[in-house]
Amino acid sequence: MGETETREVLSRILIANDGEVLTRLRLSAAEAARVCNVTPRQLIYWTKKGLVKASAEGDHDYDVYAMEKVIRIRQALAKGYSLEKAAQLVQRDIATLQSEVKRLDDLSAEELEDELRRRLEKLEERVAQLRRSLPATLSLARLRRATAELARLEEQGALASAGSSGEGAKALVLRLGRAVDELEMLLREVSSAAI
Repeated sequence: MGETETREVLSRILIANDGEVLTRLRLSAAEAARVCNVTPRQLIYWTKKGLVKASAEGDHDYDVYAMEKVIRIRQALAKGYSLEKAAQLVQRDIATLQSEVKRLDDLSAEELEDELRRRLEKLEERVAQLRRSLPATLSLARLRRATAELARLEEQGALASAGSSGEGAKALVLRLGRAVDELEMLLREVSSAAI
């Protein structure tokens, strides 16, 4: 996919108000790096490697399209990918977005309305699932706070001063903490499986 096609895809996703402001926006390497939460040295290195292209108007001026790629690469790096793999993933994501934009453009008005309705229904289902899991999440939060409070009391020696029941309370704190950890892990697995 060429740079022109990439810009077209991103413009459809990012731009409001006919893109007038965003298409003219240009930042220096230092400013773009600050906006994208990378160092200027990283940004210039990525540019030299060809992973990000500076705008045509200047060697180190970056437009919104370049900054979007930088942000996506940084996010992929944060997930543990190498720089090359992160750049490949970003390029693949942009290609996927381009094909999705083309697919939506090719739909008739009725088909587009049906597509949007299906997406809205999926979002409503997800919201309902999150609402159902909220009480469990709140219960886990309460258990976590109770475990933290018991651990705090144990650190202060309040449980040990309770006599022979202090050792039992310490064991209870450890067991409760492990149980809360297991419940949280199970809840995350169930939530991610529901997505």
